[in-house]
Amino acid sequence: MAAWALHPRACPCSVASIPRKVTKSRLVKDALTNLSWVQDVQGALSYAFWVQFFDLAEILEGTLLQPNVQDRHVWRFSSSGDYSSKSAYSAMFHGSVFFKQADRIWKTWAPSKCRFFLWLVAHNKCWTADRLAKRGLTQSLLCLFCDQHDETINHLLVGCSFACLFWFELFRPFGLQGFIPGQDIEDFNVWWCSNSARLDGLSKKGFDSLVALGAWMLWKHRNGVVFNGSSPSVVVAVRLAREEALLWSLAGAKGVSFLQAQSHMG
Repeated sequence: MAAWALHPRACPCSVASIPRKVTKSRLVKDALTNLSWVQDVQGALSYAFWVQFFDLAEILEGTLLQPNVQDRHVWRFSSSGDYSSKSAYSAMFHGSVFFKQADRIWKTWAPSKCRFFLWLVAHNKCWTADRLAKRGLTQSLLCLFCDQHDETINHLLVGCSFACLFWFELFRPFGLQGFIPGQDIEDFNVWWCSNSARLDGLSKKGFDSLVALGAWMLWKHRNGVVFNGSSPSVVVAVRLAREEALLWSLAGAKGVSFLQAQSHMG
């Protein structure tokens, strides 16, 4: 292998100072013998050259050639030194931040628009009154459902008395009344995560889909009040949510279908 082909991108100024005929012919073993690679440098040398030169010298300082050992490629992103697509994929995301809600949101059976809404909820990016007020876009912070507390996305979905009654009526036919938000619940995702962990199999999948459905229908009902002048109504919101749940079941939401079958058997 040509010695100066080792770091052409990491040391562009250094490589540019080496005659082309040398970069094509000089082998690693020849370049490292008696530091011959240093003698390859020619021409006027810039500050950038010296920075890269000393970096390269530090890299090569501990290099020890083994004449009787066959050269081989080593993939440094795996413990075995062998390349695999899994290790390459992991290396792409090295240093990235793990978002624990991601799997639950994106793997839940729900239309894409609902999952995208849940993603916005998890990042507190929904345009509720508190967020609008920070930008001077609204004069009232009060929740349009209860008219008692400031409207935040967490209040709207789990903290509001309207929301609690909605969840009770939505879950009741499926025997999930014990999963409704309690008075001490202030975070939608914490409530969802803790209750989803209590279930498994199709029951868990059905519950996750119902949570996605319920959150989406609460948001739509709220927007109807804001933009269409509708009156808040738990009866209407629950009726529409149940009709939507039936459509989800027919569209392939196996967890919802399972819960519906269980409720009919009960």
